[in-house]
Amino acid sequence: MNTNESNASLPYWAKPLGQTGYNTFVALIKGYFAERNLTIIYDEAEGLIRPSEQGAQLATTFGLQNLMQLCAQASERKWAQLVRSHFDSILNTSDDENALKIDMSRFAQIAGLLRARLYPENIRTHYADLVTRNGPIGTLEVLALDLPTTVRTVARSEAEAWGFDFDELFEIGRQNLRNAGLLSRRTVMINQSVPLTLFSGDAFYGASHALILNEYLPANLPHGALIGIPKRDVLLMHEIRNAGVFDAIPAMIQVIVNMHRDGPGSISPNLYWVYDGEIIYLPTKLVKGDLSFDPPPEFSKVLNAVRMKAEMS
Repeated sequence: MNTNESNASLPYWAKPLGQTGYNTFVALIKGYFAERNLTIIYDEAEGLIRPSEQGAQLATTFGLQNLMQLCAQASERKWAQLVRSHFDSILNTSDDENALKIDMSRFAQIAGLLRARLYPENIRTHYADLVTRNGPIGTLEVLALDLPTTVRTVARSEAEAWGFDFDELFEIGRQNLRNAGLLSRRTVMINQSVPLTLFSGDAFYGASHALILNEYLPANLPHGALIGIPKRDVLLMHEIRNAGVFDAIPAMIQVIVNMHRDGPGSISPNLYWVYDGEIIYLPTKLVKGDLSFDPPPEFSKVLNAVRMKAEMS
């Protein structure tokens, strides 16, 4: 059987590993839990595992795609350590910090750990019992608990027991995101002339700072900005000030698609326009390297205004 035929039988989330790599990856995960005498349920199609102990919360289901992406970018001899480190960070902590054992009934003691976090919208297929609201198209804003070495989603049943409106909890989560500190910024040039700003510095919540964009947008920005949230640790932005936006659009799409493909922590392959307090999806497709861009009428007006200004200058 050739490689392509073999890879065709792999679940969609694991194709970057190839068949041999996938077999090694799964064996390492199952071996990790077997060594600790922990029984797990493995959903190969969706790339999920969860402890099978009676009474375990669905919120403790673990997706494997992020770990897979980390392994795909590393030498195979490092995979065993990556697997151990990943699950040790979740399981080998005190009861007050353990994602499986933390007492979620003590709201006053965990309120400072709540975070609003962006996830891809297909997280609903991984975790059914989540506290969510709509994020930018293709994403969900999810209520999470920020533990010292990992992130744990909050179950609806847990949040309902606290007696707060969900929107109130999300505002607490966003404020805690601000309080943790803003991202650092670095400007890179596209085609030697068009600036693209990369915000980074938080491995788990970088992209989630799109939820508090007012902290990053300058006051004088009449045409808004382009942003990308391809993976969990980065937020990309181009401020629309001149005709450079025409070069920025295809360049950003390529960067976003590549980052989203490689991860880890893939969120959205989409390009967005931030304007008048909204994050607006800009429909784009890359087909065999060719860009298909179908902007909404409001954005077309901005492009026309920028083009006319450039032609007059």
